[in-house]
Amino acid sequence: MIIKLENNNFTTEISTKGAEMQNLVRKSDGKDIIWQGDKSVWGNHAPILFPFVARCNGDYFIIDGKKCEYTRNHGFARDLEWKCTLQNKDRAIFELTESDDTLYRFPYAFCLQSEYKLTEKGIDWKITVKNTDSRAFKFAVGTHAAFSLNGKKAEDFVVEFEKKEALTAVCCTPECYLESDKEGKAPLTKAYGEQDAGIVPVTNAGFGNGHLFSNITSDWVGLRNLADGSIVKIQTKGFPYFMLWQNTKGAPQFVCLEPWHGVTDSSNSDHIWENKIGMNELQPGKEFVCEQNILVE
Repeated sequence: MIIKLENNNFTTEISTKGAEMQNLVRKSDGKDIIWQGDKSVWGNHAPILFPFVARCNGDYFIIDGKKCEYTRNHGFARDLEWKCTLQNKDRAIFELTESDDTLYRFPYAFCLQSEYKLTEKGIDWKITVKNTDSRAFKFAVGTHAAFSLNGKKAEDFVVEFEKKEALTAVCCTPECYLESDKEGKAPLTKAYGEQDAGIVPVTNAGFGNGHLFSNITSDWVGLRNLADGSIVKIQTKGFPYFMLWQNTKGAPQFVCLEPWHGVTDSSNSDHIWENKIGMNELQPGKEFVCEQNILVE
């Protein structure tokens, strides 16, 4: 089912599958900010990542001694049907709770909510994780919004970090697993080495399986169009990791700006969930909230 929202400046459509935003259209010029999801290139738009982000080494984790299999990256939330629990003209809330399918892979009771509210400059986007189990659990959560280049050349764009800070890269293998040192310690970091601090050019070369950053202090990261000065920003305040990715098939058509509370699996993973790097622990009855609001300027 598609849920449609509208205000004076924007419209958006959100699918109950994955609670995934399908578009974000500016009324003044009909421009769609979000990638259109051509399946021959990359079929998503802005998926929600839970209960882990990025790669699962070996396609399984071990939780409470049980092998929990995952055949896709980024967990299961993006593939499941959510319930729309609130809808009005410019705001909607979606909810995902445990089921036989999720308990097979994540043996906890939970409530995952995604709230969207259109604003004058874009959309407020809030994700809440609630622990409805009797036990504490660990999890990761993030988003994967793809911002369309709308047919423009890649070299017309840069990724801009608000504070123009020198960037710290997380060292990853070509397959996007965390690298480790000789003692098996991960994650490792290094200076990203950009020419201008906090500015990453978009090029036809792409970002492979992703460029991952940590220790950022910028409140937002944006996709800047150098030709007209416009920018689309996503909120990164409070997020410990940020992933940068673009399509790997053909000429660049979008750039994904991905704030994460979590990190990809390590190349030397022991598969044990409790040992996974970058996880967040949530006690019974508690909730975890993060916001990745999008501004179009």
